[in-house]
Amino acid sequence: MLASAKFRAHEEFKHGNYYAAAHIYKEAIDLDPGNATLLSNRSLCWLRYGDARLALKDAQALRMMRPGCQKACYREGTALMLLKDYEKACGAFLDGLKLDPGNVEIEDGLREALESLKICRSSPGED
Repeated sequence: MLASAKFRAHEEFKHGNYYAAAHIYKEAIDLDPGNATLLSNRSLCWLRYGDARLALKDAQALRMMRPGCQKACYREGTALMLLKDYEKACGAFLDGLKLDPGNVEIEDGLREALESLKICRSSPGED
């Protein structure tokens, strides 16, 4: 049953059916609640679907499950960016870089978060 759910979720994801894939990953998680990969994959589905709150919830649960997982930090930072919480996104990306220095994807996320934070904090009319 677990293998079937994982396969179906992967197929839905591959075809861009992120909402369906996320729900199938839920079935898989119910069968194997300690599986961090399933949680990570569901977080990615929610990100691609555009539901930052559910993506964030899964990313935070993943970080609790696997504190040393830089991918969890990246997913959390990405979800926070969608929620326009740039300060917390910076923190999540920094945590990820501490775990995986030189990770280009995380560095890019941090750079974007810092730029967004700077723009958000600048007053209108200032350079």
